[in-house]
Amino acid sequence: MFPEPVKKALEAVGVSESSLDRVRLAQGFMGKASYVTGAVMLVLVTVAAFLRDPLFLLIVATLAVTVFAIYFFGSLWFSHKHPDLALLEGAELIRWRQIEMAAKGHPNIGHSPPQALGSAEE
Repeated sequence: MFPEPVKKALEAVGVSESSLDRVRLAQGFMGKASYVTGAVMLVLVTVAAFLRDPLFLLIVATLAVTVFAIYFFGSLWFSHKHPDLALLEGAELIRWRQIEMAAKGHPNIGHSPPQALGSAEE
């Protein structure tokens, strides 16, 4: 799955290739934001690997800390305001909403298609 140099680097730091197959990020907004933030951090680490000037390394380190802080505190805020959207998507989100509506005493939304406004069945 990984090229030989990557496998050797992973083994050098004590990470097996098979353990990376089990890494899964959350669904919903948080999972998608985690992919984006991880990619940005990877780019910053790659850039820092080729820099030798301490000033530029300090700038890249500041950018990395800033990206992480924005992601972390933004995630906390969003998860607090919208816990369902933060962790669920698709059918799981719809089921969560149905359970939430049932708990509030709202009637079941059912499975019939919506009626067009001004239809003949009024």
